[in-house]
Amino acid sequence: MNKNIKNLYIFMFLILLVSCGFKKINQNDNSSIYIQNIDIIGEKKISYLLKNNILFISKKDSTNKYEMELKIDKTQTSKIKNAKGQVTRYSLSFVVNLRMKNINNQKNIDKTFTRSGDYDVAENHSKTISNEKDMVKNIIQQISNDIISFITLHVKN
Repeated sequence: MNKNIKNLYIFMFLILLVSCGFKKINQNDNSSIYIQNIDIIGEKKISYLLKNNILFISKKDSTNKYEMELKIDKTQTSKIKNAKGQVTRYSLSFVVNLRMKNINNQKNIDKTFTRSGDYDVAENHSKTISNEKDMVKNIIQQISNDIISFITLHVKN
């Protein structure tokens, strides 16, 4: 009997969940923008990742056409040193300046995005490099999400 009641609760929960009408608040209507050209100033690998993430929202049949210029500045500083004076943690920060130009009405939009993160120095140099690469990927993903959100909100308004 206890198993039947448990199954009944699960079934009722699933029915309530399906009929709740849940909808994502931040649904991206990505069909309203076309990025005709992206010029990027900065490191090649970072710019490649950022450009590919941003181009996911571009649709050729859109009426809103934009050209973009991104300037990427990467700064790495030592954050924590041990008693011997050796660095045990680095801080990595990115500043991305975005300039969008609407091709239809020649209006410019400027915005700056900043993200930072820390990574630890490992015993092996290869592990430290791996930690840095992982942090770069995470920060670039966060910045590209910020840029995509900004673009979609700007185009909707």
